[in-house]
Amino acid sequence: MKIAKRIGTLAAAALTVVTGTIAFASSAEAAGSWKCRFYNEGNACVRTVGNGYDVQYIKHWDDGRAHYIDFNLECQNGYTYGDNGAFWINPSETRSYVFAVGARGTCRAKVIDHTSGKTFYSDFTTKLG
Repeated sequence: MKIAKRIGTLAAAALTVVTGTIAFASSAEAAGSWKCRFYNEGNACVRTVGNGYDVQYIKHWDDGRAHYIDFNLECQNGYTYGDNGAFWINPSETRSYVFAVGARGTCRAKVIDHTSGKTFYSDFTTKLG
């Protein structure tokens, strides 16, 4: 009786581990791969996520100063989405923002650097819904 109970407990534990692994793998696959463009000042990137698009900017050390930047999501269907406003980013810092807009087709990150007056774009990514 004890052996049967122990085998049942081990089987249940193994099933829990397998189920957890499958659930983790599914959620990890929900995000697409990063689509980036690389500039001297930083990297502008975008990827698809479950509820929309994740925009990321990696600020390089270029001038050693913090910069005031703003994220936008620019889509080929004519829509542009803004985030919660501009913010400061320090050299060697990475910042991101999820645009929870669902599937809007083919879009890219638009990073506006108010300090330098430059605008940076990522490559395009596509989310179909």
